[in-house]
Amino acid sequence: MIIGVTGTLGAGKGTIAEVLVKKGFKHYSMSDFINEEIKKRGMEIDRSNQVLVANDLRTTFGPSYIAERVYDMAKTQWGNCIIESLRAVGEVEALRKKGEFILIAVDADPKIRYERISKRQSEKDNVTFSEFISHEQREMQLIDSTKGNIKTCMSMADFKIINNGSMKEIEEDVENILRRLGFRESAKVEKRSDAISWDDYFMGIALLSAKRSKDPSTQVGACIVNEDKRIVGIGYNGFPQGCSDEDFPWAREGTFLETKYAYVVHAEMNSILNSMGKDLRNSTLYVAMFPCNECAKSIIQTGIKRIVFLSDKYSHTDGDKASRRMFDASGVKYEKLIPKNKEILLKFEGV
Repeated sequence: MIIGVTGTLGAGKGTIAEVLVKKGFKHYSMSDFINEEIKKRGMEIDRSNQVLVANDLRTTFGPSYIAERVYDMAKTQWGNCIIESLRAVGEVEALRKKGEFILIAVDADPKIRYERISKRQSEKDNVTFSEFISHEQREMQLIDSTKGNIKTCMSMADFKIINNGSMKEIEEDVENILRRLGFRESAKVEKRSDAISWDDYFMGIALLSAKRSKDPSTQVGACIVNEDKRIVGIGYNGFPQGCSDEDFPWAREGTFLETKYAYVVHAEMNSILNSMGKDLRNSTLYVAMFPCNECAKSIIQTGIKRIVFLSDKYSHTDGDKASRRMFDASGVKYEKLIPKNKEILLKFEGV
C-alpha cells in the first residue's frame, strides 16, 4: 500500500507521516526530493525556491515527474510506503493510475498552522502571517497541472483530516483511516538483545584458536582486527613450520635447549606472521595473556595500536614490565577485558 499525503502548510503532513512510520510504513518526502535539487542548483532552501524549482521540474519533465521519481524509489522497498507533500494535480493523477494508491488530505485553521511553522524556527518558514497567507493563496489558485495546486489536490483526496487538535487526535484519525482500508499492523520482529559484544566476539575467536595449540601446559590464541572490525590475523602458540610437535620439547623445566622456550612461537607473533603482509596499522590485538616483551616489539613495529587481554598474571615479571614500558612509550593502548559473558557454548550441530 502506498499512501500519499497532501495538505496546507503547517497542517500536519509530517505528523501523519510520523504516525504511519510507527505503523511500519517507509517514509518518502516530495520536499526532500525538491530540496536535494535546490542544493544541486546552489540555491537557498526556502519556500519560494521550493515552489520555483518544483514547478520548473514539472514543466521540464512533465507534471508528474517528481511524484513518479519518488514513487519509483518507494516501490523498490518491500512493504507499505508513504509519500509526503503531494502538491500538483498531475502528480495525483499519475499515482492514481499505478494502483494501490490512497490520498489523504490534511488541513487546519490558518492561525494554528502559522503558529506551528513559526515554532519550527527554520529559515524557509521565517515569514510574517500576511506573507504566509499570501503564499498559500497563490498556490491555491494555480490551475496549470504542472504547478502546485494544493486546493485541487485536496479535493481529490480519499480521506480528509482536520488537524486543529492534539497529537493523540490525529493519531486516532489516521488509525480510523487505516482500519477502513483494512490495514493490519504487522507485529514488529525485534532483533536479538543478547548478541555478544565485539570485544567478547574477537576474544572468543582468540580463545577458540588457542584450542589448536599442542602445548600441554599453556594454550594461548590471538586475533588481530583492523579498524573496520575485520579479522586480519589469527595465531596460537606452537613450533615453527617443519619443527615436529613430536620431536621438539614441551618441557618447562631443564636446560634452555631442552625446554619449549627455545622453540615456541607465541600466539601474538604467529597472528602477525599469519596476517600475510596485511596492513596492521591502527588495528587491535586480542589475546588471552598480556604480551611478553619479545612479542611487544613486533606489535609496536607493525603499527598495532590497541591490546585487549584477559590475564596479566605475569605482571610482576621483568618481561611484562618491559612490555608496558615500550607500549607506553610508543602510544600502544592496552586494556584488560571484563567479558560480558563468562562462557560461550559452541555446539557442532545444525541451527
